[in-house]
Amino acid sequence: MYCITSLLPKRSLAILIFVWTWFSFDLFADEPTFSERPFSTVPATSNLEPAPLTGANRSVSEGVEPSERPESGSAEKSSETLIPLYAVFDDGFSLKSVDDQFQLRIRTLTQIDGKAFSPSNQEPARGGLYIPRFRIYFEGQLTDIFEYELSLQRSVEGTFDVLDANVNFVRSEALKVRVGRALVPYSYAWYDHLEQYYITPERGLFALNFGLARQAGVFAHGKLFEKQLQYALGATFGQLSGLADTNTTRDGIGYLNARPFLYTERFSWLRNLNIGGSLAIGQQAFESSPLPMRTSIQTSENDEAANAASSIFLEYKSGVVAKGERLQGALHAALYSGPFSIEAECYAARFGVAPKTEASAIGIPIFGYDVTLASFLTGETIENRQTIAPLRPITRSGTGRGAFEVFGRYSNLQLGSQIFTAGLADPNNWTNSAAITDIGVNWYLNRFVRLTFDWQHSMYSSPVLLNEKQDLRSKTNDLFWVRCQLYF
Repeated sequence: MYCITSLLPKRSLAILIFVWTWFSFDLFADEPTFSERPFSTVPATSNLEPAPLTGANRSVSEGVEPSERPESGSAEKSSETLIPLYAVFDDGFSLKSVDDQFQLRIRTLTQIDGKAFSPSNQEPARGGLYIPRFRIYFEGQLTDIFEYELSLQRSVEGTFDVLDANVNFVRSEALKVRVGRALVPYSYAWYDHLEQYYITPERGLFALNFGLARQAGVFAHGKLFEKQLQYALGATFGQLSGLADTNTTRDGIGYLNARPFLYTERFSWLRNLNIGGSLAIGQQAFESSPLPMRTSIQTSENDEAANAASSIFLEYKSGVVAKGERLQGALHAALYSGPFSIEAECYAARFGVAPKTEASAIGIPIFGYDVTLASFLTGETIENRQTIAPLRPITRSGTGRGAFEVFGRYSNLQLGSQIFTAGLADPNNWTNSAAITDIGVNWYLNRFVRLTFDWQHSMYSSPVLLNEKQDLRSKTNDLFWVRCQLYF
């Protein structure tokens, strides 16, 4: 190139460059750049075909030098293909192959709580701004046979750790096997829908304090009789709460949920009736300190942040450990019809607790129940507790007001008197019988943003210690609760 251009006059070289530039612009004038192409010109997914990855394009994409390119007769290499992807933003951001066999979905959940306690001089419970959950979800599939899930969570304690990590082997709709850390199929309050879909800000008293949450294990699950019967069976590592496994035994868990009127025409308002139950049997092989009983937060730790975010109505004495067998069962019923939601669940359990490590375990009977009612005021109808899409969402034009849902809940929890008679807790400071009522409204600004305004009134059968320094005790206390939630 240097030899040719050195022989040309400078003026001729300038003319040559100008002509070449003009020709180049004219050649590509009708071909818009990628950023200029309208989205509508992207081929429909059904028209996208996998492009063979052979020859030079494979070498470039793999970073292979020309001299290292494989022979054209390599049957193994010639069968490799690139699979086109397309992106979707709906409930989260998704990358999918054109045949939907390979998928990656990314979602996020952020919950921000504003809490004001009454009396306001409780200790350690303190009003303020809390972040009970921040989660990132990575989920999808590698063909129809293998599904995967990985999610990370930062909870109110400030701990960032793995929430879920599992692989789901899909044989059919009737039989799937999930291996890894996942949501345990015990109780409707835990297994049917997650926290982001809850009517009230948090679960009721029993599920809040004795729910099995997430554990590592193997779970067989599926839906039978054209999805009218859902089942799940699991063998888990049996950790009651927390992220670390401190139990060498395996627990057995079972869950059933029936929708007997799913296809009925005569009783169409009962189509989304759910009835069923669950059972969990286990043993606490290694002693661990039981968590305090709280009214408004589900936590796996007993630190300053967790104690500040909720009132406490029972705290065990120092040295008390969870030990021995545990048995718990639950029965549930839920109906979603038109604008109405009705959920009810009752629980019975027996947990082993010992006053100290070397002492024998004492079986503590526990009973509880929740009843929740809710109704939309703005015309929305629902079939389950999943994403709510307002009929008139709030937009930049300002024409919508979102969706409004009023709700009320009563939750009750009773622990056996052995809590006090066996010296496990101080009856002068705590109670073994508690109830809460929640009254409030959910405001769905759009399908991604939700505000919840809740008044929670707690009632105890005996005065509870609310502030040790001031010797403050009361049979009632209140929480005024605002939650802002972003989920997509």
